[in-house]
Amino acid sequence: MDNIAKIKERWPLRAMCARLNIYIPEKGKFHSPFREDRNPSCEVYGETIKDWSTGDSYDSIRVFAETNRISNGETIRRLSKELPGEKPTMKSESNGLVIPQFHYSSDEAKQLAKLRALSPVGVEFAGVYLRTLRFGTCCGYPSWFLSDGNKQVCEARRMNGEKFPSFKNLPERKPHTVKGSKKSFPLGIRPPGRVKIAPDLPCILVEGGPDYLAACDVLVESDQEFLPVSMLGSGMAIHEDALPFFSGRRVLILAHSDENGSGEKGATKWYKQLRKQGAKVSVHELVGADLNDQVSQDGAKAVATYLQDAFH
Repeated sequence: MDNIAKIKERWPLRAMCARLNIYIPEKGKFHSPFREDRNPSCEVYGETIKDWSTGDSYDSIRVFAETNRISNGETIRRLSKELPGEKPTMKSESNGLVIPQFHYSSDEAKQLAKLRALSPVGVEFAGVYLRTLRFGTCCGYPSWFLSDGNKQVCEARRMNGEKFPSFKNLPERKPHTVKGSKKSFPLGIRPPGRVKIAPDLPCILVEGGPDYLAACDVLVESDQEFLPVSMLGSGMAIHEDALPFFSGRRVLILAHSDENGSGEKGATKWYKQLRKQGAKVSVHELVGADLNDQVSQDGAKAVATYLQDAFH
């Protein structure tokens, strides 16, 4: 099977459109996503978008090419780099974590930044420098993943922002925790690769994947150097094996102010753990919004400015 067939097999038309945030209805005509279109003139036929006004046809490869304004040849070259082979593989670590076949893509990072209303630079920082952000397929859907060098936790969210549907004993959910993950293990304390973390580098501790990306965005705009760290759920205490990392560090916990109080309870629990561990820890309450919301509303530079005072 040549690479074109492999790409189309991995990225069917609707999956490619979901990856690129292009809306396609289940049936009927819709406006062209590639040009100004006063009256709906496009319709899906099998694995092709047909534009009845211009006569053009778009398979998944041409959809990617038109969206990114590159040639079909360049599209094939880029997407060929993502091919894991005939079938996606799963790598099982000795601790039980099953890591999907995933990759990094600047185009997908830009798409994710747009979805979360963050800057592409901040999202790229997570992917290129910290290497905690990756892309791939989860439960059959184009997804973004957060994982790191500890190989203790890996979480996926869909690229279009929608929930994963219920499946067997799993309910409908926004994040999908990959099999074998320890959600009590904080994300980011050990980036993979050659990134070295100074023993006196402060941390910003947030809750959830979107806030982790937002913290990376704030870092890029901040005069204060710090390491973004996230607990992927407010209900978990910090794993005892991770606590020594925080000994003697300055840690700023950004607490969600949510209706059920789970964000504040989580922050209080982590504060007590870290204080007992000898960390220099404080809590800053995010009133009325999480960090991702605040960065998307006010901009990373403004958020970095007012968090500067919270560090002292």
